[in-house]
Amino acid sequence: MFPLKTKSINIWSYALYGFLVGIIFPIIASTIKFLELNLPPTWRSLRAIHLGEPIMLIVDLVPIILSTSYALIGIQSARFQETSRQLTESRKKQTEQTEFERLFLEALINSTSFAVVWLDSNHHIITCNKAFEELFGYTKDEIIGKHLDDMISSADLRQEASRITSSVTKGNLERLISKRKRKDGSLVDVEIVGVPVTVGGERIGILGLYHDISSRIAAELALRESESRFKSLFNESPISLWEEDFSAVKEYLTGLGDKDTILDLIENDQRVLQNCIEKINILDVNQATLDLFNAKSKDELFAGLSDILMKESLDAFRNEIRALIDGKQTFDCEIMQRKMSGDVINGWLRLSLPPEYKDSWERIYLSIVDITERKLTEERMRYMSFHDALTGLYNRAYFEEELQRLNTSRQYPISIIACDLDNLKTINDKYGHEAGDRALKAAAKILGMGTFRKEDVVARTGGDEFTIILPMVDISKTPAVFQRIERGIARHNSITSDDGLYRPVSISMGYAVVKEGESLEEGYKKADAAMYAVKRARKAEVSSTT
Repeated sequence: MFPLKTKSINIWSYALYGFLVGIIFPIIASTIKFLELNLPPTWRSLRAIHLGEPIMLIVDLVPIILSTSYALIGIQSARFQETSRQLTESRKKQTEQTEFERLFLEALINSTSFAVVWLDSNHHIITCNKAFEELFGYTKDEIIGKHLDDMISSADLRQEASRITSSVTKGNLERLISKRKRKDGSLVDVEIVGVPVTVGGERIGILGLYHDISSRIAAELALRESESRFKSLFNESPISLWEEDFSAVKEYLTGLGDKDTILDLIENDQRVLQNCIEKINILDVNQATLDLFNAKSKDELFAGLSDILMKESLDAFRNEIRALIDGKQTFDCEIMQRKMSGDVINGWLRLSLPPEYKDSWERIYLSIVDITERKLTEERMRYMSFHDALTGLYNRAYFEEELQRLNTSRQYPISIIACDLDNLKTINDKYGHEAGDRALKAAAKILGMGTFRKEDVVARTGGDEFTIILPMVDISKTPAVFQRIERGIARHNSITSDDGLYRPVSISMGYAVVKEGESLEEGYKKADAAMYAVKRARKAEVSSTT
């Protein structure tokens, strides 16, 4: 805060200046009267002039009037200086936060085993990790500043690459399997994931993740090309492969009725889906499958199939059956399964139905690639795009998207609470920014741990500012919300054990209730203004008691 002593001196300086300017007027007026009346400059003469000329009394008030006016100017000047200082400080905090998020993103890129490249909004390369250099044969210095599609897209795939990068730039998540060009001109089969990048609440580019699936593609191609070599490749493939017989499933479904009836039952009758699972005959799996699921033998794997197939796997299996009914000979999807050890894995499943078995379903081949690490990387990237790196709460970008979404919803009334962590600058100046960070984490914990509902949005929207959106709540009629926050603050400040968080903390709050037809953006501004009114009142109360 702008120091109180400095502010007072500034105001008194303006007042004194106004008084000195104003005193000139009665001095000049009195001097003129002395000269006009030829009177000696004495107090008696001055009193006689004032008794004879009442307007002189008004002239005497000029110093007081000007002193008051200049004091008001001094107050406005002090407020302007305080506002300017706060704006400068806010910009500095935003810059620091943006840099923190950028460093976090770079660390994440460099730590993953997948090939990752970071592009700006014009699709020029900002940086890449070691895995990207190894996959495509370029050094980082060779490609920084270059257009990604010019570097790794062959001429016949340039349009596809351009479509993907343009879509991700618009905020979409893109995933596909394709080929990309290495530095030596050779092509590599890759699974590509494009993720939009948001830093400091601003979308600044995209991340491209590339997973080399050459071995998987080669394995699948070999399966189709040579039956004689099948078993050797099947057993030695580094990819989990399954040979299954779905003929009993085909016979069972055919007995249920026509195609539309079967599809309706598959979609809505869980028993039909379960019967299909039980009628699958697994003919063989390879060693990579046993390794993937931590099974010691095929017998152990087959005996534990009911544990491997999780409830979350049923939708993927339903889609497999639907694809077969529709006459498709290949099908891809993500699937969640459980290892024999109990660990959950995310897999990318590809189903292949050889042409000679398309009518009977007697042979179906499945390949499963463990994409658990890739999914975790995607989730971290996506999490960072919408969460504040320091506190773990939603960030301003997510908050603004929710405002836009709720503007067209029917979840009114919507309450908005604006919160501000008090005295953050004082904490930073006195104890250092590490203490300030601990104070911010403490505020986030108070606001985020069981205080609000799952559908509510709790976001860090500025350096020391937090905002909460409560759909279908009129907070003016629900004081318990503020009471929960106050109890949370009191409970936090009363804890004596060292949990790494700063104490004591206080939070200024203001709110607004937005009804249907009103603007959420205006409601947010009203809540913010109400919060700052509370903050000013608190500061005034503290000043009056010191």
